[in-house]
Parts: sequence; structure tokens; C-alpha cells
Amino acid sequence: MNKTDLISRHLEVALQAARLAGSLVLEAGKNPHIEVHNKHQNDFVTDADLACEQLIISTIRQTFPDDTIFGEETGTNGNASHGRWILDPIDGTTNFFRSLPNYTISIAWELEPFHPLVGVVFNPRQEELFWGSEGGGAYLNGQRIAVSCVTDFSKALLVCAPPHRQHDLVEGYFNTAQRLFLAVSDFRSFGSCALELAYIAAGRLDGYYELCLGYYDMAAGMLLVREAGGEVANANPEMPFTDIRCDLIASNGLIHQQILHMVHP
Repeated sequence: MNKTDLISRHLEVALQAARLAGSLVLEAGKNPHIEVHNKHQNDFVTDADLACEQLIISTIRQTFPDDTIFGEETGTNGNASHGRWILDPIDGTTNFFRSLPNYTISIAWELEPFHPLVGVVFNPRQEELFWGSEGGGAYLNGQRIAVSCVTDFSKALLVCAPPHRQHDLVEGYFNTAQRLFLAVSDFRSFGSCALELAYIAAGRLDGYYELCLGYYDMAAGMLLVREAGGEVANANPEMPFTDIRCDLIASNGLIHQQILHMVHP
């Protein structure tokens, strides 16, 4: 199977898995007493996260039994030579168990580390399914999407999310956030990196800055941004992306240098 066919087949399975997982999460969200467990400081997991990840994995395994799968909740298993899936079963778990609608299922697939070829981000509560593939563009519910045309930094709408799991980084973060805030129109934060990146891809937001993301938070979204015409970069060039920590800048591409200048004055 050539690369184009591989990408197409993996996208098909990712979409199938995302839709199934979305149905599971919506049903789980009807429970008024969702049990929440602490993994780390300000880092939570529910039974729905675990069930959702297992459902995605089983759906993938039906077609690709040998691919590596890296999930937020279950870690890594499989054969890396066959490519790697990156899963966040519920990106925005706090939103989910607090019944806020901004949570997503995020599924990506790559052949080379940190270079996703397929990305799917599904917000089941709002029935918005974003997907994209390398060279194939980015889409929302079947309609092609593109990043915004904002070039005036003072009119830009940015995501700027504090490092809620790394309080030791707060002082430096807020110094940077202040520079950004004083230079742009306004900030937004939705509590799901995958959703925020999808919103940049759809032209709803213009830029993004956040520290200490897991790769599973952003893998699918970064593919969407790139395929919609935007840019994604490492906010800390001295610290390359890893599976457990990514410092991220993303934008429509037109204001990218301004964000970089504010982050590294």
C-alpha cells in the first residue's frame, strides 16, 4: 500500500473510532455522578476516559493490529515500524465531568515522530467533527476550512492557557502572557488544546501559546492547523517536543513571527 492509500485508510479508521467514542462519551456524560480520580496535580481521569480509549484502541486493532498506539491513559503498545497512533480519549476531562461542552476526542496517526499525517478532533456535544490529512486539507463536518486572514496583531484573538499542572512555571508564563495580552485584541481559553487548535484551523482563533502539553493533547490539532494553512512551532527551541512535554506556539501563519517575538523578546 502506498503512502497516499495508507493515509486514506488510517483517516477512515480514525473517523470511525472518533464517532464511536463520541457516542460513548455522550452517554457517559448523562450520569449525574461521574467518578473522578486524580492522576497528578490538576490532572484527572474518569471511567469514561478509560472506556473511550479502550474503544478507540479496539476499533483501530480491527484494521491495524500491529500499529503502535500511544494513549494518554494506557501508554504505548505495538510495533513502531507500522506507524503510531496518538490518542487523547477525552481532551478536556474537567470540562466533561463539569458538563461544560468543550471537550473532544483527539486521534492522530504518524509514520515519523511528531509529524502527524492524519488528525481527527471530535466535539460530540456540539456535533463538530474536524479532520485532516497531509496534503489533503482540513475539514469541519465535510466542509473545507482555512485559517483566518488576520494580519494586524492588535486585532488578533489568541488562546493563552496557564500551566495548571506546573505551578513552578507560572511567573515566567504570566510575564509572557502579559506581553501578548497587551499586544492583541483579547484572549480565549476553552480547556481543550485539540479543540483550540481546531478552532485556529477553522479561522475562529488566530494564535495559541501554552506550556507543558502532552503530545496526545496536540497531535491531531497540529495537523489540522498545518493543513488549514497555519503554522505550528516549538515555544522552547532548547527543549524538543517529547511525548510528555510540548511547549507550543500555533497560529494562522500571518502573525506567527509576532507571537515568537513576544515569547522570546
